[in-house]
Amino acid sequence: MHLILAGLRGCGKSTIGRSTAESLSRGFVDLDDRTEALLGMPAATCFRDRGEEAWRLAEATVLETTLAETTPGVIALGGGTPIAPGAEAMILEARRTGRARVGWLDAPAATLAARIEGDPSRPSLTDLPPLEEMIEIARRRRPVLERIADRRFDTADHSEQEVVDELVGWMSTG
Repeated sequence: MHLILAGLRGCGKSTIGRSTAESLSRGFVDLDDRTEALLGMPAATCFRDRGEEAWRLAEATVLETTLAETTPGVIALGGGTPIAPGAEAMILEARRTGRARVGWLDAPAATLAARIEGDPSRPSLTDLPPLEEMIEIARRRRPVLERIADRRFDTADHSEQEVVDELVGWMSTG
C-alpha cells in the first residue's frame, strides 16, 4: 500500500517523505518533480506562463499514473494536488480499495509561511503577503485535507525524525 503525504506548502512532505521512504525501504515519489517533468518546466514557470489550471491538470494526470504503480511507495503530493481536477476522488478511491493510506502533515499557517517565504521554487498563488496567503489557502484546502486524510501529523512541534518515526510506526500497524 502506498503512503501518500498531503499537506500545505512548507509542511515537510518532500523532506519527511524521503526519510520515511528510506526507513520503510520504499521508493519515493515527489509529485511536483513528476509534474515538472511532464510539463517540461518548473512550477513557477508554469504558473507564470500557463497558469495554475495548466499545472493542476498535469498534476492530476501524474497522480493517476503514480497511484496506478503496483510497487508501494511514499508519495509526496504537491500542496495543491488535492484540489486538482479529480484528485480528491482518486485519493479517496485508493484509500477505499486499500491501495493507499494518507497522512496529513500539518503546521500552523505562520510556521508554513515562514518556511516558504522567499523561496523562488514556491510561487505565490495570490497577491497577498505570505502569511495572509497561507491563511487563505489553509482556509480553502483544510476541508479537503480533512476528507482525504486517514491521520493528521503535526510537523510544527515535532522534529523531522519524530514525524518519520510516527509515520513508519503507523504504516507498520497495517
